[in-house]
Amino acid sequence: MIVATAGHVDHGKTTLIRLLTGIDTDRLPEEKQRGMSIDIGFAHADLGNGQAVGFVDVPGHERFARNMLAGVAAVDFALLVVAADDGVMPQTVEHLAVLDLLGVAHGAVALTKTDRADAARIAAVAADIAALLAPTGLRDAPVFPVSAIDGMGIEALRTHLARAQRGLAARAQNGNFRLAVDRSFTLPGAGLVVTGAVLSGSVAVGDSLMLSPAGLWARVRGIRVHGEPVMQAVAGMRCALNLAGDIGREDVGRGDWLLAAAVHAPARRIDVRVQAWRQADAPLLHWTPVQLHLGAAEQSGHVALLEGKAVAPGETAHAQLVLDRPLPAFYGDRFILRSPSAQRVIGGGKVIAPAEGGQRLSRAARLARAQAQDAPDAAQALSALLHAEPLGIALRDFVQSRNLATDEAAQLVSGMDIALFQQGDATLALDGGYWQALLSRLPQALAEWHALHPDAIGPSDAVLMQRLRGEARPEVLQAAIRWALEQGVLVRDRRLLRLPGHSPQLLAADRELLARIEPLLRAGGLRPPIVGELAAALGMEREALLAFCERIGRLGYLEPVAPNRYFLSETVAALAAMADELARASDNGEFDAAQYRNRTGIGRNLTIEVLEYLDRVGITRYAGGRRRMAG
Repeated sequence: MIVATAGHVDHGKTTLIRLLTGIDTDRLPEEKQRGMSIDIGFAHADLGNGQAVGFVDVPGHERFARNMLAGVAAVDFALLVVAADDGVMPQTVEHLAVLDLLGVAHGAVALTKTDRADAARIAAVAADIAALLAPTGLRDAPVFPVSAIDGMGIEALRTHLARAQRGLAARAQNGNFRLAVDRSFTLPGAGLVVTGAVLSGSVAVGDSLMLSPAGLWARVRGIRVHGEPVMQAVAGMRCALNLAGDIGREDVGRGDWLLAAAVHAPARRIDVRVQAWRQADAPLLHWTPVQLHLGAAEQSGHVALLEGKAVAPGETAHAQLVLDRPLPAFYGDRFILRSPSAQRVIGGGKVIAPAEGGQRLSRAARLARAQAQDAPDAAQALSALLHAEPLGIALRDFVQSRNLATDEAAQLVSGMDIALFQQGDATLALDGGYWQALLSRLPQALAEWHALHPDAIGPSDAVLMQRLRGEARPEVLQAAIRWALEQGVLVRDRRLLRLPGHSPQLLAADRELLARIEPLLRAGGLRPPIVGELAAALGMEREALLAFCERIGRLGYLEPVAPNRYFLSETVAALAAMADELARASDNGEFDAAQYRNRTGIGRNLTIEVLEYLDRVGITRYAGGRRRMAG
C-alpha cells in the first residue's frame, strides 16, 4: 500500500510520517533550513502486517503544488493532514480536490497539533473537515486527533493504517509494465537510478524497457524496493531501478515513463472524460489552455470539448486533450488540470484512449469513438467501438490503449464475434455481424452490375471494390472476395468476377471474330501482336479492329494493356505470376522494372506498359521507383 499525505503547509505532514515510520522525508538542505517540504519525500514502515507500507510526503506550499501532484500520481490511500489550530486552509481544499479528481476513495484524516487547541476548537475543526469531505470520495474517512508533543493518537492511526492495508485488495498484476519516474540520479559504482511507482505489470532484473516518450532502450541491472534488493517489482510498489543501455542521466527525469516496449505509443491527442472542479470560479470552456498533470509528468496543452461548449463546475464531459508534446497515456489513467496563469486546480478526469492517427474525424465521430471506449470492461468497450466504426479499427491501437498483454489481448478477441484481417503489418478488426452482412452484400452488388452489363463477363476485383468503397476498407473487401470465391458464391472467369449462374451473351459475329483473334494473341506468348499487326493478319482495317477490341475489352474478353495492345487474361495472369515470383525472391518483397524486364524478356517499352497496367488493375503497387504485390 502506498500512502500519500496531503494538506496545507506547516500542518505537520513530515513530522507525522516521521512519527509513523521513524524516517525524516526532508532530504534537501533547503528543506532542513526552511523547515518545510519543497519536493516529494519517501518513507516506509512495517505497521505489523509483515509488509512495508510506502509513504509519500508532498509539499503543502502552493508554490510547490506541481511537486505535490507528482507525488500523488499512484497512491492507494490518502492521509489528509489538518492542524487543529489553523483548521481548514486553502491548500487543504486544493489538495482534497486533487485527491477527489484522481479518484482516491480510501483515506483518513490526521487532526494534528491538538495540543494547541481546546476541545471546542478540535470539535469545530472536525465538523469543518466532515463538511469538506462530504461531497468527495473520502466522505467516510475517519478523523484521528494526534499530537507530536506526547504522541497522542499516533498508535491509533498506525493501527488503522495497518487494518486498511490488510483490507485493501492488491493491485492486479495484469497488463504491461509501467513506471512513472519521479526521481533520477547516479550512484558511484551503480550508475543511473530512477525511482517511481509501478502502475501496472511487473519488471525483473534483466528486462529491457523503453523510456517514453523519448523512445530510448534501457536494461534493468538491479531493483530495490524500500532500500532492499529484489529480483522483481510489481504493480502497487514503489521501486528504484538501476538502468544500463543507451540512456544517461541527462536523458531521463521526472515525468518520464519506463514501459514495456509493446505499449510505447506517446500521443499528442488523448480522448478523456473531463470534470470541472466543483469549486472552480468559472466553467471549463472549449480550447481552455491548461497544465496537464498525468503520472509524474507536467505538460502544456488545451482542452477540446467534444460535447457542448463549456463544462460547469462539478459536471463532466467527453473531451480531447491536445498537448504541446506527446505523452504515453492509457485507459483509466487519472489526471489533473491546472490553469497556466493562476496555477490553480480547475479540473481533472480519466483517460479513455490516445487519439492519434492519420484520419481526420468530425467532432461527432470523435465523440462517438470516445463514448464507445468509455467503459471499464475491455470487451464491452471494443464491441461498442466496432459498432461506432463499422469499417474496422486497428486492433493494436485498442490493445495498446488498454495496456493489454499479449495473452490478455488474445483471450479478449477469442471470446468475441470479431473478424480479423491483415493490413500491412497491422491487424484490422471488424465487427462479426458487419462482416457477415458484407458477405451477403457481395453477390447482391455483383447481381446489380450484371443487370447493367448483361453482355459482359463481369467486373474486375478493382471495379467491384470501387462499387463497395464506402462499405468496407480495401483489405476487408479483398478478404470478402477471397471468401466468396472459395465458397463458390462468386466465380473467377478470365480474371473477372461473375455469379455462378451468369452467362454473358455475345452476338454471333462478335463470337466469331473473337475466336479468330484469340489464337493469334496466344501464339504471341508474352508479346502478343499489336492491333495493327492483328488487323493485317485478319485482313481487316486497323480502326475497325481497334473499335472492336475496345468494345470487347470493356466487356472483359480482352485486357487493354495499352492503347494498341490487347492481351488474353491468361497472358496477364502469367505476367502477374512472374511479378509475384520476383517479389517473393527479394528480401523486402520489392522489385524494379529492370528485374521484371530480365525475367519476362518482353523488352523495355512493353515492360513499362505491362507494369503500369498491373498497377492500374490492382495487382502491383508502385512506390519510389520499385513495386510490390498489392495483395
